[in-house]
Amino acid sequence: MELDKRIIEGKKPLDCFDAKDARKQFIGKKGFFGAHESQFMDLDSCPKCVLDELKEVDNYAESPFMTSCNHCYRFFLPEEWVKEPEKKYRAFTLAEWVDQHEIGEVIHCRNEHKQEFHVMYTGYVVEKGEDVEDIRTIGRIMLINKGYLLQELFERYEICVNGEWQPFGVMEDD
Repeated sequence: MELDKRIIEGKKPLDCFDAKDARKQFIGKKGFFGAHESQFMDLDSCPKCVLDELKEVDNYAESPFMTSCNHCYRFFLPEEWVKEPEKKYRAFTLAEWVDQHEIGEVIHCRNEHKQEFHVMYTGYVVEKGEDVEDIRTIGRIMLINKGYLLQELFERYEICVNGEWQPFGVMEDD
C-alpha cells in the first residue's frame, strides 16, 4: 500500500502501538483520523478520513485516538507531517487574460534565466472569425510591440502577482 504523496517521507499514520508517544506530542494538535490504513492513501478522500484536533489518547484501546467531537479512531496522522498540496497552473486562455488585464497595464515578469522586466500590455490579436470571449480562441497578446502566444509565455516566463512569482498562467480548478 502506498501512502498519499503529501505525507512526509518516513512518516506514517500512528496506531495503538504509538499511543504513548502520541499522548506526549500531539494532544491539542490537528491531524487526520481514520478507521483503516487505506484511508491514508488519498487524504483528499475526506470525509472518509477526518481532519480534526486530537483531544485524548487511550493507551489501552484498539481505537485510541479521540477527536474533539469524542469519536475514536484506530489511526492518527499529525497534520504537521503532511506537506501542502502543490498548486497546479495552466496557460491563460485569451478570454481569461483579457478579462483580468487592461490595455496599458504594466506587467512585471521574468524569463527562465530569472531576468526581470516590466512590459506594457498593448492589446491582443485574434485570427479572422475568432471571438475573444470563446475560450478556445488562441490569439496572441501584445507586450510592447510583439505578439506572444499565451502557451509560450506559460512555458518560458513567470509573472509577478501581488508580489509573488508564479507561472505565467492561472491556477487549475480541481
